[in-house]
Amino acid sequence: MDLLQASWIPWRRRRSGVVAGPISKLTDGLFGDDPVVGIASPRPDFDGALHEFLIGLLTYAFKAADDDEWRERWDHPPTPAELQAALNALPGGFVLDADDGPRFLQDFGPADLQAQPILPIDRLLIDSPGEQTAKDNKTLFVKPARFTTLGLPEAAMALLAMQTYAPAGGQGNRTSMRGGGPLTTLADPRVGNGTVPADEQPLWEMLWFSVETKEQWDERAPSHGPLKPEFVLPWLAATRTSDSKKPPVTPAQAHTLQAYFGMPRRIRLEFGGAGVCGLTGRLEARVVTGFRMKNFGVEYAAWKHPLSPHYLQKGEWLPIHPQPGGVSWKDWPDMTLRVAGGEREAANAIIEATARAKWIQRSDLRMHVFGYDMDNMKARAWVSATQPMFALPTDTADQREWLAQVSTSLVGATRIAANALSFAIKTAWFDRVEDADDPVVPKQRLWAETEQLFFRALRSLVAGGFTLAGVATARRAYFGSLREVTLSLFDEYASIESAPASALRRHVSARYSLTGTLAGVGKLGRSLYEALDLEAPAAATKSSGKSKPRKGVAK
Repeated sequence: MDLLQASWIPWRRRRSGVVAGPISKLTDGLFGDDPVVGIASPRPDFDGALHEFLIGLLTYAFKAADDDEWRERWDHPPTPAELQAALNALPGGFVLDADDGPRFLQDFGPADLQAQPILPIDRLLIDSPGEQTAKDNKTLFVKPARFTTLGLPEAAMALLAMQTYAPAGGQGNRTSMRGGGPLTTLADPRVGNGTVPADEQPLWEMLWFSVETKEQWDERAPSHGPLKPEFVLPWLAATRTSDSKKPPVTPAQAHTLQAYFGMPRRIRLEFGGAGVCGLTGRLEARVVTGFRMKNFGVEYAAWKHPLSPHYLQKGEWLPIHPQPGGVSWKDWPDMTLRVAGGEREAANAIIEATARAKWIQRSDLRMHVFGYDMDNMKARAWVSATQPMFALPTDTADQREWLAQVSTSLVGATRIAANALSFAIKTAWFDRVEDADDPVVPKQRLWAETEQLFFRALRSLVAGGFTLAGVATARRAYFGSLREVTLSLFDEYASIESAPASALRRHVSARYSLTGTLAGVGKLGRSLYEALDLEAPAAATKSSGKSKPRKGVAK
């Protein structure tokens, strides 16, 4: 099964629905009424890994030299035949089940793994329980041995997802290039046109929008190795093992395009005859029945992945990972902005998207965010969200700085309001606040109900050109709405009407204190106004020494 030729991608078309086809089908019917508009694999992590793989494959196949070549391809997309010709020119090594020679994303030396036991194929899925968890009977929602076979397309997707997002897996089982369960951000320039919604526009536009040029990949890793096939596709040569204290692989020992084709796990699939795919229920002429795995595969270090946001720690840029609670607009500044001297910055693809948006005359963009929330080896959740992005009028350093300042100030103010709300609810219901658990749901509701207000404020700034008056107006307008939402949620979760007589005084006092905080009274109230760069009312300033928040307010 050659993945560059076979019909293995489950394409979703606008009118025909889901139809399996080769990669070259991506541009089939591009300007008609039935283009390919999405990927419809059996699992969301497969979808995510396929999007990343296809972006890397298009980057490698076309090797656009610069922005001009990228724009030329945007204006004149390849036909399916032209796309197939570009794929055919790539090095071999995309065969999943080769008897001789390299196998796609699998260990180079089969003899090295021959002594390893054959593991059940469902263990290739990231959310499957580990061997010890199953042995101790600690599985609850995800049971072991969910199925025993996979069709070849689904096995290729599972292998791709594992190598792309590989979590910690015991001694020597390496994580992905970005660590276990990285966060991925993809820019999407597709917009609705009044007749066809954005998600029904061609998928080609979204994928090509994140394709790197040679200039970009050289800038991302200036000291990377030459464009040798084995430097891009690591399974084309003997596996660079990481035992015996061998140094990790950096961009200098490979080509920067290996970011899309990382292979941290030493895996060899085991194939059988005809059978039923455990994920799709389809009868397949050939299935995968298990896999062998050995530890100490490729260990990566010092890579800056083009599709992930990063943060600075001790002089090293590290990829951001999903956290419990998922992704919300409070994470938006870290995922979309890059400011000189900052300690967090968006993915290269997201930064590049704002410039490309002007070239193709698109002002409203979207950002798709996804990844595994991992607790070491345990997958807690698959996180997925879609958020707006903005193409700045002139994309100057000043505009980026303003957008960063305003967005982070709104996030900071909302975080303070959420903590004040939480403390007020605990004060209303409990004699001893320190003994009460943090009320999670009201805080989550606050973030959810202010999301559209946040993006409305940013959209008004972008449209208004970032004037000083516009910035101040946006902050004041947002704060007025934040105050209303906060008090409304308090009244819902700690209403005086529902309070027993013994707690009535606490409820009244808690609401009075929360109202004061939202009016700038006390240390917490002043910090709220400072976060928004607003001046607290004079009455609040005078009384600030008399009204202080009780001990225990979360920071």
